[in-house]
Order: sequence, then structure tokens, then C-alpha cells
Amino acid sequence: MKKHHVLGLLLSIPLAITLTLQPFDTAFAQSDNKNSSTQNRGALYYLGDQDELLMRVNIWGFVQQPGQYMVPKDTDLISLISFAGGPREEAKIKKIKVIRNSTRSQSNAGWGDQKFAMNGSSMAPSSASATNPSEADLNKLADENKVFEVDVKKYIKTGDKNLIPELKPGDTIVVEGSTFHFVTKALDFTAKLAVFVNVYYLIQIANNR
Repeated sequence: MKKHHVLGLLLSIPLAITLTLQPFDTAFAQSDNKNSSTQNRGALYYLGDQDELLMRVNIWGFVQQPGQYMVPKDTDLISLISFAGGPREEAKIKKIKVIRNSTRSQSNAGWGDQKFAMNGSSMAPSSASATNPSEADLNKLADENKVFEVDVKKYIKTGDKNLIPELKPGDTIVVEGSTFHFVTKALDFTAKLAVFVNVYYLIQIANNR
């Protein structure tokens, strides 16, 4: 009888350990799934070395160092251009393009099941249960999904800070070349073509002699 009691006790120990650890395993699995879900969503802001909120923005075109930058969340257009080394001499600073976009994910179930996704984070409409979008929803989406131009040349002349927008996560800045730049490139191409034609003409004359 004593042997059976000891044997039963020994068999019950692994079962007790399994039942005890099972909630922890479930918790860890849920935590892993949650972390995976969080990692799959694009972050709007990032924490810098000095606990400063940073955001990712892009600048293309006629600046000294175009590319992607991690900048403080309150960075404006002038600051970003400065981070990129400033505009090149042939840059068209009168019309600098700011591309700000959001992607609205759609479903076949109607407006109530739709969400706006901006750089990985989702935002439900203010009247998510409504059949049709409200004017406030459309205005909010339009404000986050647009291309506009900034006259930096006018800002330099007037110093009016209201002309310079603050940037948002995911913004792309495009600094195009001036008309003078493209005219210069065209004239340069024409000059090279003229040299080629002249050399070809001289060769033809030499061959005909």
C-alpha cells in the first residue's frame, strides 16, 4: 500500500508541474503574438539616444545630401533642408514640393468597416458606424493625403515663418531643379552635339579629297 502511495505521488508530480507551467506558456505565447503584431505595424515615431522622439522623412532632388533622415518630431521644412546640407545652387526653392499621404484601406462591408492607415497606424473614422463618410472624415483624410508647394524663396525675403510647414512622419520633400539648370543642360548637350557633327563633317571632307 505504501509503495502504491509513493508511486502515485511520483506520477502526480510531472502532471502538477505541467499544469503549473501551462498558464506561463500561454502568457508567453500571447506576449510573442502581441510583440509580433506590434513589430508588423510601422512606427510613426522612434525614441532617440537622448529620449527624443524622432520621425522618418525623405528629401530628394537638388540638395547637397538627399536621402532619408531621422529627425526630431517638431522639425520643419527649413530644418530638414539644413540637415541635408542646404539647397544646391541650381535648386528651385520657389516651389519645393511636400508629399504627405495616407492610404485608406477599403473593404466590401461598407464605410463602417473601413479604416485609414497612415504610415502603419490605423485610425477609425469619427463616425465609424455610419453608412457614408462624414465631411469631417473626408477633410481629415484630405489633410493627410495631399501634395503642396512651399515658397522658400519668399520666406527668405520676408522671414514669415507661417510659410514653412512642420513635417509629419513619412513626409517626402522634393526639391526640383530651376529652369536655368535645365536650359544650361540643354545648351551643354547642344554644344556637344555640334562638336560631334563638326568632327563628322571634317572627316567626310577628308575622305572625299
